[in-house]
Amino acid sequence: MQMSYGQYLRILVAGLIFMFGMGCRRDPAANLTLETRTSLAYDATSESNVSVKLERRAVSGGVFNGNYELIAEGTSNSEGLVVLMFPRVNVLDYRITGSGSNWFEEEAILNPDIFLENEFQALDLPMTPKGEITIRLVNGDPFDENDAIQFRTLNVPGNYPTCSNASGTFSGSNVVKDRTCWIEADRYLPYTYRTYRNGEWFDYILDSIWVARGESRVLNLSW
Repeated sequence: MQMSYGQYLRILVAGLIFMFGMGCRRDPAANLTLETRTSLAYDATSESNVSVKLERRAVSGGVFNGNYELIAEGTSNSEGLVVLMFPRVNVLDYRITGSGSNWFEEEAILNPDIFLENEFQALDLPMTPKGEITIRLVNGDPFDENDAIQFRTLNVPGNYPTCSNASGTFSGSNVVKDRTCWIEADRYLPYTYRTYRNGEWFDYILDSIWVARGESRVLNLSW
């Protein structure tokens, strides 16, 4: 059975349209998904209103770009979730960063191979709250110029630029010593001190002060 010229022409046109469509079809604009859950580092409870951004270091045309470029960002919802969607390209790695005025910045590096088997991935991003503390040591009842105080905080230094726990000794009848620093918040900051008067060091005293996230506390220690 021979085809008519019209039938042949319709088949030829349909084939050309199919081939043209296959050759020009683009990948979806956002075919990878990363669901990030922001949580409190102390107990893993979900935390909202944390800013999350996703960056990548891409390889284009065989050339590696060593700078991270922003590809998606969002803010965690009431359940601590933020969904980031982005296209698949050839990358060296991804960097995800959580931040906020009440939080220490937290980042994680992701290997792009995690998306080879599944275009959807989930990640937990533990966040540590921060607060500010001003420690003020004042000789409020001076005896003589040999008066002294030894003071130190008892926080354990971690991954963030927080208060030093080094011991310091300060002497004089008119001592006023201030220092301000960040501290891991939503917890007590323990500290210890002892004083020297009239030729004698007294026993150490142990105390603490509560620091809430986003708070600026002042520890006035008059001795």
